Amino acid sequence: MAALSTASSLFVGKAIQVSQTRAKAPKASVVVRASASDNASKAVSLLAAGAVAFSASSALALNSIELQDERVVNKNGLQLIYEARDLNLSESTRQDGASRFQFQKLTTAQTLARATESVKRINDDLPGYIEKAYWTQAANEERRQLQTLRFDINNLVETRGGGSKAEAKSFFASIEKMDFAIRQKDQATAKAAVVECQEKGNALLKTLA
Repeated sequence: MAALSTASSLFVGKAIQVSQTRAKAPKASVVVRASASDNASKAVSLLAAGAVAFSASSALALNSIELQDERVVNKNGLQLIYEARDLNLSESTRQDGASRFQFQKLTTAQTLARATESVKRINDDLPGYIEKAYWTQAANEERRQLQTLRFDINNLVETRGGGSKAEAKSFFASIEKMDFAIRQKDQATAKAAVVECQEKGNALLKTLA
């Protein structure tokens, strides 16, 4: 027994630890396949985008820029509004040169008709106001008619030419003389001035007609 114990003791050793290895799981491959519905929706989207692009290009082709010659229209008074920006024009109407034009552009016939109406109202209304010493009404009526009459006479003089310019200056001088007499409430001078204005105004219209 002693021999067995001795022999067995010779085989005593360290415990061996055996590590266990685990097998790796195989990788699964995933395959993505497009369905028929996805392909159809993409095709419809492409067709819609193409149709929009085609319609836009055709619309741009139809809306081309066209240049128009408006020189004749502008010459007839379309651009008179821009005279308000011309700082070289004077606001005063009592001058021989150009002044700031503030009325509608009229033809020669229309200008003559408006000037004739203004002279007619001076002939018909002012003598009665002066006779009754209605100085406020007389002054207002005279200046109301003179507001357009000065521009109309100047335009007609430029169109007709000749000796009408001197007649126009003489007529406006008579108007200013009458205006001063009305402001001074000088009835005798105002009566004589209005008769002078009537004679010169009628003669001037005959020259410009």
